[in-house]
Amino acid sequence: MRKVELLAPAGSFEALRAAVENGCDAVYLGGVMFGARAFANNFEIEELKKAVAYAHVHDVSVFVTMNTIIYEDEMEEALAHAKALQEADVDAIIVQDLGLFYKLRQLLPDMELHASTQMHVHNPQGIKLLKEAGAKRVVVPRETSIEDIRTYSKLGVDLEVFVQGAICVSYSGQCLMSSMTLGRSGNRGACAQNCRMQYTLEKIEDNNIEEIPTNGVYLLSPKDLNTLEMIPQLIEAGIHSFKIEGRMKRPEYVALMTSLYRKAIDAYYTGKPFKVDEATQQEMQKVFHRGFTAGHLFHQKGSSLMNQIRPNHIGIEIGTVTHVHKGKMTVALTQDLHQGDGVRILGDKEDIGFHANRIYKNGLLVNHANVQDIIQLDVKEFVQVGSKVLKTTDVTQLQQLQKTYEGIQRRMPIKAEFIMQEGSYPSLLVYDEQDHHIYVQSEVICEQARKTPLTKERIIEQLQKTKDTPFIISDIHITMDEQVTFPIKALNQMRREALTQLEEARKQRYVNRRVVEEEERIQLPKQEQTLFVSIHTLEQFEACKEVGITQIYVENDALFHKLVKQGETVYYRYSRVMKHAYDYVHGLVQEVGGLYEGKAYICDTSLNITNAYAAAFLFHHKAHIATLSLEHNKESMRKLIKSFNERYQQEGNFACQVYGHQELMLSEYCPINACISDNDKKHCALCRGKVRYALKDIKGHRYPIMTDMDCRMHLLSEMAQNNIAEIPSYKEIGIHSFLCSFTIEDKQTCLQVLNTLKEYMYE
Repeated sequence: MRKVELLAPAGSFEALRAAVENGCDAVYLGGVMFGARAFANNFEIEELKKAVAYAHVHDVSVFVTMNTIIYEDEMEEALAHAKALQEADVDAIIVQDLGLFYKLRQLLPDMELHASTQMHVHNPQGIKLLKEAGAKRVVVPRETSIEDIRTYSKLGVDLEVFVQGAICVSYSGQCLMSSMTLGRSGNRGACAQNCRMQYTLEKIEDNNIEEIPTNGVYLLSPKDLNTLEMIPQLIEAGIHSFKIEGRMKRPEYVALMTSLYRKAIDAYYTGKPFKVDEATQQEMQKVFHRGFTAGHLFHQKGSSLMNQIRPNHIGIEIGTVTHVHKGKMTVALTQDLHQGDGVRILGDKEDIGFHANRIYKNGLLVNHANVQDIIQLDVKEFVQVGSKVLKTTDVTQLQQLQKTYEGIQRRMPIKAEFIMQEGSYPSLLVYDEQDHHIYVQSEVICEQARKTPLTKERIIEQLQKTKDTPFIISDIHITMDEQVTFPIKALNQMRREALTQLEEARKQRYVNRRVVEEEERIQLPKQEQTLFVSIHTLEQFEACKEVGITQIYVENDALFHKLVKQGETVYYRYSRVMKHAYDYVHGLVQEVGGLYEGKAYICDTSLNITNAYAAAFLFHHKAHIATLSLEHNKESMRKLIKSFNERYQQEGNFACQVYGHQELMLSEYCPINACISDNDKKHCALCRGKVRYALKDIKGHRYPIMTDMDCRMHLLSEMAQNNIAEIPSYKEIGIHSFLCSFTIEDKQTCLQVLNTLKEYMYE
């Protein structure tokens, strides 16, 4: 039975050591470019080489993230970076961008490629497509259920699944909120974490706006994923790799989570029970948590999934404020407190955080206090009596965790054979499970012993002195004459030389991986000028009919079938999360699974096409039109199209969206149900009829909520983006087809937009 891989984050070299020394099988980290954690302590190439060598010596694989979208003018640099990663001997590259994936499969045919969760692959069709395109592994979205994982694991591709850490409220790769509201793209590694900000839920009916009371104001902030207790179910579901989130986390967090999941995994394979007791739970809570959830893996919803109260690290409760007087507060402790621990006092409006640098007990300064002690702490701000006191960092815990990766903790078992015969030069052979064989021979001859001969026991004792190396010799076979001797100094030198050579041999795993510099030819569809409109309501359809629009794409499933039954000519706009088959000959697809059947679909903006190779990937898979990403500006579109036309000596069939409310988030979480009912039932009908809902941020911006037949939330931009007047200039750069996306517009608005569209489209 193949053991599940334990994959840990490494946002720094110290975190890498923490992961390796605590038992991971692989690490993922970022280089200085094109990683989805732009603010992590990412690795320069020389440091990366050292990291890879260190990891490989310890039998740990290194996966490097290039999991952002790549613009055309960055592609040459991205490919050069990927070549450098291959030269640095990394084991795999994690990719989001379809164009980078497409080109790397040709350029670096021996490099293992992993499809990032940012690629938004969530159905069998998408997994099969990427398998055929050359992906070794697919990182499934955090929204994937354990039932779906059981299905996907049979498709012949390694599945990587998040088991611990932060959760995005929106599907990864489909969140534009940070990009569109703050100019920091989550698809570029610069997410501003809008989901951790404050919102109010509003109900809008008959032009009346009602604020819905909620338990807290962080309505989009998920708890942290924690599946430590579910390890057996997850292993048996067929997962290849358990992924711990946390490249922005401190090394001590990485050390703790890696060690706990290592113990749980090992317990499963040895048939031993592993229980997450209260002490273990508290250790995890102290190092970092926002509350824990089993997540979408195990169908958590509402308050089981989200933390509306606080968006940051909670820690553990350690006491209550009983008195405040003259800059000191008295606390009745329910947990130990040490000097230097991080403390937070919970307030109605604002929390107060500080380090417990001075602890007073019975009027004296102490360096620690125990459970049930009454202590005083200095405080400058106003504190309410009765406030809860939290511990957010535990210096003792951090010191203990640091010891787990100081020096060499993890040693690789190897074997040795030693031969010593009178009149010959002794030899030592050491070898490992990777089939490295290191042979050294002494320059000192073995002689007849005049007094005390060298024994097997003494030889074994000397050969096992490996504490200053990453090895432990688990098995030693000795062949020797009796009554012979050999200098201990020379024996030690043989051991040191052999282990040094073995360490060097283990550092590099790959030799002669190829670089293939050639362009693949593609066959393009016939170019055409098309205006296509996506709709959700009957009113919107009626407006399209009145204006004479012929290319109408309906995402509302019930409306689509109703119109087809009435004999109307409409087409299907497939969901961005497809859990059923692609049934129709023609349609508008929003995710990579739609390319699997090789039908002449139009590809929507959500495929994140930002470079010419990404467009080529779509056309290679028979796409009819490639609609460019909403994150483009006109100049980046121009560069893409120019490069495409020059590279392939043909004009591509490109489109862009010129009108529509941008979909800022796509989420399995429904704030309407969570805030009003907080139950685990779908189709609660709260959003049906004429009632509408929106989320309002602290600056007063109102984001409409649109729901679909599967009860997913589509959070829309406050204002519709209208670039219709830019159509002539879009045509000049080579875009000839245009998308108009209606979501919450009424009929009158649709008519105004469509009439303007036709003027610019056909002038």
